[in-house]
Amino acid sequence: MLDCGAMDADSAALRRLRQHYLFAGLKEEDFNALAGHLIPGRLNRKEVLFHRGDPADGFFYVLSGQIELGFVASNGEKKILEVFGAGRTFAEAVTFMRKQMYPATAQAVTDAQIIKIPNPAYIGLLYKDPDACMRLLGDVCQHLHARVIEIERSTVQNAKTRLTAYILDEIQEVEDDRACIDLDLPKHVIASRLSVKPETLSRLLRVMANEGLITVEDSRISIPKVSRLKSSLHSQVF
Repeated sequence: MLDCGAMDADSAALRRLRQHYLFAGLKEEDFNALAGHLIPGRLNRKEVLFHRGDPADGFFYVLSGQIELGFVASNGEKKILEVFGAGRTFAEAVTFMRKQMYPATAQAVTDAQIIKIPNPAYIGLLYKDPDACMRLLGDVCQHLHARVIEIERSTVQNAKTRLTAYILDEIQEVEDDRACIDLDLPKHVIASRLSVKPETLSRLLRVMANEGLITVEDSRISIPKVSRLKSSLHSQVF
């Protein structure tokens, strides 16, 4: 799962990692020193990286693929908290906690490549550079603000509003007020993220298709008028 040995300091993977907000504020020599502690790894689809309650000795950066964090609720239902794709980190919050145990289980949704960042090596660099800590704090605050907005969508808005917002967020390019998105995640994973049942998600997609807001073909969603979809978001009842 995780390989041993230091990573190549000139690798493309490290250059990508360097751009992440958790590392961008580090001095070049400090980041290069950290590179000697990083552990690359591969996960097969459905392979578990760590379980809820395991000792947390590091956090992770996703190079490719998708990793989900979740747990099994008391009623036996699996709850997916978040799905992390390429360019995202996860489990970093535990790095700054006194009780360092993973609060959820991490499992690969697809085959994935990851980098493990050991907690002692990362924290040691921050102790050495207070300026880097302040830059990190600013970036974390921006990231937290984005997460608060996402949580608000999941708890305050109704299911159709959450789905509409999700579709709009997935749009990468708009041409003549038209757009298409591909659902890279399984529908049951998307449903869990939106706090609905898979059958509810399917029903909502049919409703939106009947309203002419979208068309659905397998995992591809086409939006004939992005402006109309945005307008429907504002008119939906909370």
